[in-house]
Amino acid sequence: MKRLIPFTAAVMSACAPIPGPPPAPYHAVGTEPFWNLLIDDRDLTFTQPDAEPIRQPKPRVIIGIAGEIYQTPRINVNIVHGPCSDGMSDRTYPDKVQVTVDGRQFNGCGGL
Repeated sequence: MKRLIPFTAAVMSACAPIPGPPPAPYHAVGTEPFWNLLIDDRDLTFTQPDAEPIRQPKPRVIIGIAGEIYQTPRINVNIVHGPCSDGMSDRTYPDKVQVTVDGRQFNGCGGL
């Protein structure tokens, strides 16, 4: 019986839950063209210079193999956990982010 306890503990730790999405607010940015994405507790908000912000209610997150996915009628976000450089500075971000807004794709970095 004493041998069963360590085995049970090992099996239970292997079944630990997958970590959830990063806490809000989550920021992502991109260049060429410049854009900004904010994911807060309530909304996904995509902005570009000289354009009206596009805001959608925050959907339930989908936990993918490499990161989180958010899908709304106008904004889709795919966050991939892995180092990302914005190409404009020496800064390295924790995530690569792909955003599709009204069918138009934007690539950038996130996890600010």
